[in-house]
Amino acid sequence: MPGAVAKAFSVLRLLRRSPTPLSVSEVARSVHIAVSTAYAILSELQAQGAVIQEADKRYRLGPAIYYLGAAFARSAPISRGIWNELTEVAQEFSVTAAIAVPWENHHLILNVHQHGDGELEVAFGGRVPIDAGSWGKAYYAWSQAEPTSLTRFTPHSITDLAAYRAQVERTRERGYATDHEEFALGVGAVAAGVTSERGFEGVASLMAPISQMNELGFEAVGRRLAGIASRASFALGDLRRMKVVGIE
Repeated sequence: MPGAVAKAFSVLRLLRRSPTPLSVSEVARSVHIAVSTAYAILSELQAQGAVIQEADKRYRLGPAIYYLGAAFARSAPISRGIWNELTEVAQEFSVTAAIAVPWENHHLILNVHQHGDGELEVAFGGRVPIDAGSWGKAYYAWSQAEPTSLTRFTPHSITDLAAYRAQVERTRERGYATDHEEFALGVGAVAAGVTSERGFEGVASLMAPISQMNELGFEAVGRRLAGIASRASFALGDLRRMKVVGIE
């Protein structure tokens, strides 16, 4: 039987997924607990600011969740190491920047800098599958993980393991990965892993509509990203990353 904390997190996860506020009975039914238990959990979460009760006695997530989550994102080594310089490069190229950390076989998006014409929307706090596009190649290039199966997200996705592993090795050699509509149609991206003395910290990415990325040049954007990822990793204690050659 799940403990009180596990039940509370089940309720929070449910409210996170729900597009609308939920009643006590809807919460109880969805997480398979008694209505009285659901009410007790929601009351305590409300007292802590983790949920808010609307006028119609339905519940949604509260500000304490953002307060705690924002502190996690802000304190993550990848945020400290690369975010300021990443957003400067994003502004220079008029593209979108994002950073993410691995969590539950996904990339958890910690922050997004939206730039350009608004065609590309990326939500911070969202999750992207671990093998998705350039993010997946960067993850496998700089973490200790090995891909064992691959997902076809678009007709351009690489699903052959041998071909994918070759792309991962190429990513490691040049310092960045590319995504030519491999995760989302119409989107081009480059990504690089950020490491520290502890190991892999997360992924930094620059994204834009594929036409814009083709015009800018994947190599030009990728080399800039590789440079700042290398410097950030070195600053975080990974002394090996300054061995990258030919990076601006």
